[in-house]
Amino acid sequence: MIFYELFLRSFYDSNGDGIGDFKGLEEKLDYFKELGVDTIWLLPIMKSPAFHGYTISSFYETNPVYGELKDLKSALRKGHEMGLKFVLDLPINHVAVNSEWFQKALEDKEPYKNWFTWANEKTNLSEKRHWGDDYIWHEIGDKYFYGLFGPGSPDLNFENKELWEEMKKVFKFWLDAGFDGFRLDAAKHIFDYDAKKMVFKYQHDKNINFWKEMLDYVYSVKEDAIIVSEVWDDQKIVEKYEGVFDIGFNFPLSGDMKDSIKKEDTKKFVKSLKNNFSKYIDKENDVETKSGNFLTNHDMQRLISEYEENEDKTKFAYSILFTLPGKPFIFYGEELGLRGELVSVNYTEDSQEPFQWYEIGFGPGQTEWKGYKFNPPYSKVSYEHQKNDSNSMFNHIKSLISFRKENNWIDDASISIISQNESIVKIKINKDSHSIIAIYNFKSSKSLLNVNKNKIIKCYGIYREKSDLIEINGFTTLILKE
Repeated sequence: MIFYELFLRSFYDSNGDGIGDFKGLEEKLDYFKELGVDTIWLLPIMKSPAFHGYTISSFYETNPVYGELKDLKSALRKGHEMGLKFVLDLPINHVAVNSEWFQKALEDKEPYKNWFTWANEKTNLSEKRHWGDDYIWHEIGDKYFYGLFGPGSPDLNFENKELWEEMKKVFKFWLDAGFDGFRLDAAKHIFDYDAKKMVFKYQHDKNINFWKEMLDYVYSVKEDAIIVSEVWDDQKIVEKYEGVFDIGFNFPLSGDMKDSIKKEDTKKFVKSLKNNFSKYIDKENDVETKSGNFLTNHDMQRLISEYEENEDKTKFAYSILFTLPGKPFIFYGEELGLRGELVSVNYTEDSQEPFQWYEIGFGPGQTEWKGYKFNPPYSKVSYEHQKNDSNSMFNHIKSLISFRKENNWIDDASISIISQNESIVKIKINKDSHSIIAIYNFKSSKSLLNVNKNKIIKCYGIYREKSDLIEINGFTTLILKE
């Protein structure tokens, strides 16, 4: 299972308004088949005042800029016919200030007034969240509400069991629409305010109990639903939630992979595998890998920007991603080497520029909802430019995806670290009767290896024969039969 994270607004525009939409998604489903991914993770497509969609005005309506519900259903139906699956990003921790629920709560209407957390005379209105410098209490009229993610996003109060039942209706609505599962945003934040002590505090056990009940219901509606969780924390916290969700994003591994490649540091990479992949190291049987492996997402800068335009490092990072056990995720446009940094007022907007279909920057279906800041025309990051170039980022990623699909046993494989020096990390990946060796050169310089050339299955990079040795270029991955 290979996931493709898609920001619909930036993908393909069917009606000429510059914004990607449901009909555009349906029109370009062939693209996903060409690339090879099989599961599309759609960022929020519900009604929202925000460009990113993570503050929802109505859980039961599509964002009108994307089209009507019937258009979405049509795209999902056609995708299913093509063998694709679709996961909906569903942020239920909070809603938009302009949502009907919150507006009715402000009027003290039942049951909505109890669906939010309000300050009283004992509340510390100066309390800030644990990261950044933002207040968690926000004034509106003569009241203060709890909103961990800002003044535009009042948190829902899940101490209220009525709200649990309402959320079950939300899950069913979108399953009935045709989605195959959900990506659950901010999963550890459902209970992050201790109402008794009146202080910000993660309550992981309460979160887990909540999600168990929600997902029991989801599975009762759709037995094979796909569930992906976002728990952005240390691995020991992530592991608390592993028994509940099918897949959890491995944030520590993601950060360490990127950093170890940037610094050409094999020690850091191996240490991270031992710390964040410990359940999958040196295991013989019964490995069910729940690790969601990724390199970047909508909250981060683009990978090639992280590596200061170094395409070799970027390709190398993806060659590691697609050869590790777990479920690989790729953010839209990464397969083209789209650039983007977190520098705008809207923070993540500049890492979500339009998908580039054409080298000149415009043409049928090209989205134009924001100007090009990092990916101007003729910057060689278009599908048109790369599709027929065998050395392009697009074809590199396409080849990796093809390899992974041919070897889908890797998803639940075990790994063993064979050796590591200043340049090279060598690991064994095995499951049942399947076994391969992956050799990663973390340095920009060449390395000589004593390997049997007849055992080489794939080379992502460049290698050449040197007498009885094999020389590989910097940032090259070699895959061998054991």
